[in-house]
Amino acid sequence: MNRIKRQCLMLFDHISECMAPVIPIVLAGGIFKMVVLLLTTFSVISGTTESILSAVATAPFYFIPVLVACSAAKHFDTDPLIAIISVCVMLLPDFTVLMESGEKITFFGIPVVSATYAYSVIPIILLIYCMSHIVKWLKRLIKESLQPYLLAACSIFLTALLGILVIEPTVSLISRFLAEALNIMQAEAPILAWGIFAGLTFLLVSTGMHWIFMTLAITQIGLTGVDYGIMVGMFISNMSFGGCDLGVFFKAKQKEKKTMAISAMVTALIPGITEPSIFGVCFKEKTPMIGNILGCMAAGIVQGILTVHCYIFTFPSIPSILMFYSAEEPSNLMKAVIVGVVAFTASFIITALVYRDQQESGEVE
Repeated sequence: MNRIKRQCLMLFDHISECMAPVIPIVLAGGIFKMVVLLLTTFSVISGTTESILSAVATAPFYFIPVLVACSAAKHFDTDPLIAIISVCVMLLPDFTVLMESGEKITFFGIPVVSATYAYSVIPIILLIYCMSHIVKWLKRLIKESLQPYLLAACSIFLTALLGILVIEPTVSLISRFLAEALNIMQAEAPILAWGIFAGLTFLLVSTGMHWIFMTLAITQIGLTGVDYGIMVGMFISNMSFGGCDLGVFFKAKQKEKKTMAISAMVTALIPGITEPSIFGVCFKEKTPMIGNILGCMAAGIVQGILTVHCYIFTFPSIPSILMFYSAEEPSNLMKAVIVGVVAFTASFIITALVYRDQQESGEVE
């Protein structure tokens, strides 16, 4: 059991490390999307100008496999150029048209499962991990004098085929299953499902497991233009942390704790960074965790009742609230505001009720 736990933690660490350099680029795309949305809404831009700016905003998402390939190659200590070219094979326009043609595709008689390679994240990380071992194996197999001529060619060939025939189709099928499960969950039992998911966000974020869901949300937004609740759950989590921090600020007697709590609240609500709240307040003080979990569950239940969607990927925070706006569903933004207020308020009230300053209760720190 401990071995499985360690392997899971290593998997989450690998995903986090590979995604860390990519996230600023993806966030830039999200910011561009919000700017284009605002300019279009107020009729500042239209026509080809809108199309050009939309292309700038979409590029970081469409080519995220290339970004992830480069980042993962550095993380797994292998050649980033070989990784990039191996992934670019799957993004070639002619190859994309073939995958979307609907016709039966084979490679020397081996069936090829049609898959969408743009917006992929997890399959690319897994592919480059395998590539790192392929390159090491080829270096042992090919004489050093021939490596300048054969190493790159063989590595690209084997990696691209591995991605096309095995990894991408397999992970795509799993991703489709998860996406379909989320859709069914939203349709059949949204109140229960999103209440539980929101309540678990503390565990997901603090262990790094949230990247699994974040990457799925990125893929869903890229492919369909909408995420059915994952990013809403993350927004709820951030607002809840802010409420917990405020509760500690009001109840704490020590100046240092008040300072830590208020700075953590601002960091969670404005830039959407929750590590100070998680490790500086909740883990340290213990009882605010109760406020976070119960507050998130309450807001998740409201999310399930209202049915809130996300249309733009960015880190959820107060300034990025437009990630929930859509001209086709204008009321969605107000629904997001409601669940955010519920998360913040419920977590604040519960934390204020259950929190006791250690100094006040006479405990030794």
